[in-house]
Amino acid sequence: MMSRLLRAALMPLCPLALLVLGLAACTGTGTEGVRITPAAEYKSERLSQARQPVILIPGTLGSRLFNMDNGEIAWGNFSATVSDLKDDLALPIDHARIADNVDRLRAYRVLDRAEILLNEGRGEVSFYAEIIDHLATTLGYRPAYGKRFYRGQDLFVFFYDWRRSNVEAAAQLADFIASIRHDLDAPDMKFTFVGVSNGGLIARYYLRYGARDVVSDQAAGAPMVRSMTGLSDCSRLICLGTPQLGTLDALNLIHDGYSPNLLARRYPPETIFSMPAAFELLPEPGQKVFVGRGGETLDIDLWDERAWETYGLSVFAQSEQDRLKNNIALNADKGDDRRAIFETLMQQRRDYLRRVLAHARRFRAAIEGPPEVPTDVMLGVRTPTLARVGLVQDGDEWQLLFRPRVPWGRYDPMAEAMFAAGDGIVTRRSGLGLPIAQSSADLIAAGQTFRRAIRTVQFTPFEHRTMFEDEVLRLALAEALSEP
Repeated sequence: MMSRLLRAALMPLCPLALLVLGLAACTGTGTEGVRITPAAEYKSERLSQARQPVILIPGTLGSRLFNMDNGEIAWGNFSATVSDLKDDLALPIDHARIADNVDRLRAYRVLDRAEILLNEGRGEVSFYAEIIDHLATTLGYRPAYGKRFYRGQDLFVFFYDWRRSNVEAAAQLADFIASIRHDLDAPDMKFTFVGVSNGGLIARYYLRYGARDVVSDQAAGAPMVRSMTGLSDCSRLICLGTPQLGTLDALNLIHDGYSPNLLARRYPPETIFSMPAAFELLPEPGQKVFVGRGGETLDIDLWDERAWETYGLSVFAQSEQDRLKNNIALNADKGDDRRAIFETLMQQRRDYLRRVLAHARRFRAAIEGPPEVPTDVMLGVRTPTLARVGLVQDGDEWQLLFRPRVPWGRYDPMAEAMFAAGDGIVTRRSGLGLPIAQSSADLIAAGQTFRRAIRTVQFTPFEHRTMFEDEVLRLALAEALSEP
């Protein structure tokens, strides 16, 4: 199966990508000293300047955050991920409205580069700078960062607080576009949206509703009237590794927490649990994502809040409850009823889970259906990627398995059921809007409708977290943006 996928992956890359791959294989033909660079290959396209302005919408973790009170960078540099700063990225969860759970962190710039430890010294790693620099040198785009814009700029790099709901990010995108048009005195300017991972979901919501919030504080079945405001701003959408039907990586982070690398601090499950955007990235409601020891599908609904406590997911795991008790013991005053405090905080978690799942479910419903503008999708398909998660009972507790129980090469029916082709985070099927095969007939039919609406699909070898290092993806994006 994987070999067929890889053969299919090469088909959309002709002719340019295969030319590049072919050059690498040419030996002894008299062309050893010839070097064809993307900048040289796209020289005529660059000089013609016949390109539409682009808004790059980054994915989760892709914007820097700072503390408005003390100026500390809470996300986006080396010290923020290794030192014990005040900010741990957790949002409040005690308000009745999701939007009211606000802290003092704000987004201020895309995560283009970041300083990390390399070989026992300091170094710098490119993140979004990789693709921004590529588009600048290859096609001549002039990138614009920040909130002020100047004539001649045509690659506008959006940023947002990726912890918060994508609905809020869409409202910020509306302000971002209004600022571009005002500063450039171009009230009718239209854009190509390039949505990276979660950025593609923000773009899809924006196309239908613009800055309007049709999700928050609404009953589950309340109508969502599509204003199609975004259609006046966007003529085309390009999605890079976008989880159209969600990703189990979101559940993994909510359940286990997150650490950027071995040297970095660990953000515990309660931190990721507090982020509404993480729940908006969960696999589409209606998919049966849990499998048992033999790979059998389990009839458990991830979107039922009762399942989270029953099976010990995230902050309801016994280890996380013990951690909460320890924190209470460290911070309680003499005479405090620690048990009562614990029960109050656990009930707060239950109430928040109910609200955030309802909010995320409605967000998923808001973006349901085919896109309204020509949409191109670029996906990595070479890496085994979680399509379902293992769930086994261990004594009185349940254990979630996000990795195989046995080494690769040995047959494991659970692993066989858990993994599919993808980029390590997003499966091929999710990237195409297709649910897992065991889904209901209605969900499968809806997925096929979305898939048919996609204009072009490009399969490449990239892995999600390092996608911009993949030359085939960079060339595919340059080719798409230079389309006549």
